[in-house]
Amino acid sequence: MKRVLFIFVGMLLLLFLSSCGDQDIPIQEDIAEKRQDSLDIITKRLMDSLKNKDQMDFFSFNDILLGDGVPLSVDLAIRWRTTDPALVLSQFSSIYEYKSKVLALRGQELMNEAFNEFESVDSVFSSQRQRFIGRLKEIIFDRLPEDGIVIKEVICEKIKFPETYTDAMKKAGLQRQEMERINQETILAVARSAADKKKAEAEAKVAIAKAQAEGRLAKIKAETEKSKRASQLAAAETQRQVAFKKSQTEADHLKLLAQADLEKQGNLKKLEIEHEKSKIAVEVERKKKMDMADFEVQMELAKVFQNNPVYASYLVNKEMASKVKIAVLPSGSDPNVFGTLLNQTIPVADTKKD
Repeated sequence: MKRVLFIFVGMLLLLFLSSCGDQDIPIQEDIAEKRQDSLDIITKRLMDSLKNKDQMDFFSFNDILLGDGVPLSVDLAIRWRTTDPALVLSQFSSIYEYKSKVLALRGQELMNEAFNEFESVDSVFSSQRQRFIGRLKEIIFDRLPEDGIVIKEVICEKIKFPETYTDAMKKAGLQRQEMERINQETILAVARSAADKKKAEAEAKVAIAKAQAEGRLAKIKAETEKSKRASQLAAAETQRQVAFKKSQTEADHLKLLAQADLEKQGNLKKLEIEHEKSKIAVEVERKKKMDMADFEVQMELAKVFQNNPVYASYLVNKEMASKVKIAVLPSGSDPNVFGTLLNQTIPVADTKKD
């Protein structure tokens, strides 16, 4: 806005200086030259400002009728630039004149033409809104520029529908939303019912599968228990057989030990018997030898008694005297009878020694 005001003031100053130049007022030559220089500077700055900077203007086109007679209003922002300021100023006295006569008035005319192309406010409100906005931009880009001016951007800020229409549309929208909500609830209820049915069917299937699984599990448990019992019976039978074998082995071992002990006792008995036999044989042999020795002694004594009757009589008397404790002396006239007897007993001693 400041830029437009600056341009407008510059243009007024330029017009003022031009009008002053047309009057017949005596002016000194140097003042005229300075005024011309100032005018050139202002004009140059104005041209540079118009050429190098974009202009942004806002317009409200109100109560324009559509094809069905419903009025609409639209707010547009138009960004434009002068590509040749001198050419623009040659057509219009000022930039403001271009804005007020071309942008505003011709824009209103173009809006009337574009609005009339759409026959229904409902289409603009809903399905054809973007097409409507695109058509407004298109007609401005094509037919609003002038020589030395280019339209760079058109922004549709707002579309204003009649209040009665918007109220009706709000009510319709609310009704539509309510219907959609009811439809959604119906759909959800149907879906929920179907889901509940599927859930019930699934739960029934799960229950059936669970019952079948429990039946199979019970059967497996029964078979397992049966197998376990069979294993226990087999183990018990194995233990019984092992115990029987063990007892049988122990019995056989004890039998073998008894048999061995019996054989040992028998052998010992045999050894004892053999030993006794040997002892008896030895004793018999010894007794036999002793008997033989006694026999020989008796034979020798008999020989002595035969050869010495006196000594024999002496021994008889001595034996009888021993009964009554009487001393007996040999009778006879041989004083050497004891010496002879002693000498005769020597062979007997030798025989015992043998």
